[in-house]
Amino acid sequence: MGYQNKTNIYDQYRLIICDIWGVLHNGKNYFPKAVSFLKDFIESGGLVILLTNAPRRSDTVRDYLLNMRIDKDICQNIVSSGDCSFDWITTLDNKALYHIGPDKDNSLFDKININKANLNNCEECICTGFFDEYIETIENYTKILKSLKDREITLHCANPDLYVNKDSQILPCAGLIAKKYIEIGGEVVYFGKPYSSIYDLVLKKANEILKDNILKEQVLAIGDGFYTDIMGASMYNIDTLLVVNGVHSNEIYEYIGNTNFDIKKITDYILENNINIKMPKYIQHELDFF
Repeated sequence: MGYQNKTNIYDQYRLIICDIWGVLHNGKNYFPKAVSFLKDFIESGGLVILLTNAPRRSDTVRDYLLNMRIDKDICQNIVSSGDCSFDWITTLDNKALYHIGPDKDNSLFDKININKANLNNCEECICTGFFDEYIETIENYTKILKSLKDREITLHCANPDLYVNKDSQILPCAGLIAKKYIEIGGEVVYFGKPYSSIYDLVLKKANEILKDNILKEQVLAIGDGFYTDIMGASMYNIDTLLVVNGVHSNEIYEYIGNTNFDIKKITDYILENNINIKMPKYIQHELDFF
């Protein structure tokens, strides 16, 4: 599987596609080792594109990272599920749009005229997350989703993630609402990982920057999510690096039974839990130099 401790990936890859939350930061603090890793790759001549399921446009994501004092060289190139969502919103004309999500996500609608509506008179729906992820559960959305389902309204999910780790907390994301909507028979359209359209955008952006057609074998995707980062890149036929100390850290280390990093036990966990992904080429506790 290629789990080498001393691997010069800078010679193998021209492009790194890197997840943000769980790899670069935990919602409160950034990870210096990950920043150093990516900065060194850039200085060696490689290209880094940050790929996130954040339901905000890339400019907003960049500002957030810079405010965390993450090196600006790493933040130059970003593709977000918010960018994909925005592209869809621009096609709505004057259709009444209902937004499920917190006020902090309203930047998604900046610089565009939309017909925002309430639940009872909407024609379209976009979900960016819970209204309040700190106190709500999925049960708070039963009536909302039933109303949308009764009127056969498609829910557009701007963040396919189910959960995210914020410091020591595990918070629900828009993907959990979308999952529930599917369970009751509703139709969902997803923007972001693991769906191929967002990887198409990343490679298009990379080709424009490099002025060349980059090959998939020259690309490494880094992430902490089995069902988004690793699954999406694997389905797109590009190599992956799994960061364990992210969204799945609690369940993985509970399975391992101690705090010692053990690649074999981590791969056993993936196999025994029928996680339908191609095994990552590299596995690390946190993103760091090999």
